[in-house]
Amino acid sequence: MAHIAPSQPCLTRHAVILAAGESTRTRPLTLHRPKPLIPLLGRPLLAHILDALAGLVERVTLVVGYRAEMVEAAFGTAYRGMTLRYARQEVMNGTAGALLAAGPIDEPFFLLYGDNLVAHEDVVGVCRWRYGVAGLRVADARSFGVLELVDGTVRRIVEKPADPPPDALANAGVYHFDGAVFRLLEGIAPSPRGELELTDLIGALAAEQPVHAHLCSGHWVPVGTPWEALSAAHFLLTKGGAEGVWLHPEARVEPGAQIIGPTAIDAGCVVRAGAVVAASVLGAGAVVGPGARVHYSWLDDGARVGAGAELEARVFEDARPVAETRGVLSRAQLSTRGAVLARGVHVPDGAVIAPGSILRG
Repeated sequence: MAHIAPSQPCLTRHAVILAAGESTRTRPLTLHRPKPLIPLLGRPLLAHILDALAGLVERVTLVVGYRAEMVEAAFGTAYRGMTLRYARQEVMNGTAGALLAAGPIDEPFFLLYGDNLVAHEDVVGVCRWRYGVAGLRVADARSFGVLELVDGTVRRIVEKPADPPPDALANAGVYHFDGAVFRLLEGIAPSPRGELELTDLIGALAAEQPVHAHLCSGHWVPVGTPWEALSAAHFLLTKGGAEGVWLHPEARVEPGAQIIGPTAIDAGCVVRAGAVVAASVLGAGAVVGPGARVHYSWLDDGARVGAGAELEARVFEDARPVAETRGVLSRAQLSTRGAVLARGVHVPDGAVIAPGSILRG
């Protein structure tokens, strides 16, 4: 059972977000942009993560690497009252290596990953202690690092256990640290895959100081694949209580076209007469031809679906969605897939694209 400390004000004013990796699993969405800039409702993924920190912290250190200059140009030096600074991770040597690149830091700080939508209340939750880790109750913890608790404190994180206990808490990737961890980081050895792992930092830290677990009460939505990016868009569109449609002012939907939420349509898009677009994301400049049908699909910038073409969708029963949306999205919604079209891909007139297809051009 996760230990709950008495409520007290959170005084931590610094956060570190790890956003350096190339993220091959999110291709083709990251072939032309870094993952932090994947667009969700007209705003970058990273903006939604920073929103969870607004009003709480004053300073954010962004650890960047892959296409770092694009992130720096997009966000500049401030966001919603928070000062932003950038640290370059020159060598992709793991999550602990990324934190090392952010240092030294001589004050308490939050640590988050740059590809998870998390709830503000769970960031505040880990601030109850000098050292805190967010734990997420999930139906199947085999895909996660799992917090090993002894007498209410975290002793280590076990990566992807084959047989986790039924009450296992998955590592949600929200931490509260202070500057003392940098000494421990310098002593971490590479893992069998050759990387410096944050999970090893937790074990080293727990050997010296109590590390407490906060039980998450809010959402946790990862963006690790194109399908998870689609689910993240669906979550953002639906969490207000209605399956909304986000339509950029510079998008055009012709008379007779049907848009069914949750759907996001970005600048310069054109949806022709008679087309049906449902539960999809259309990137900037995408075009859906007359009479075409697009379901549960992601069209990256400039992608085109020809007249009468169909991007079919179905529920993939063997999918193992890991998002926790607190009932906003059903398992069927999280497991339904249409097609992902890379930037500039053109689907010919009348073509039928099988569910689960990723077209890279």
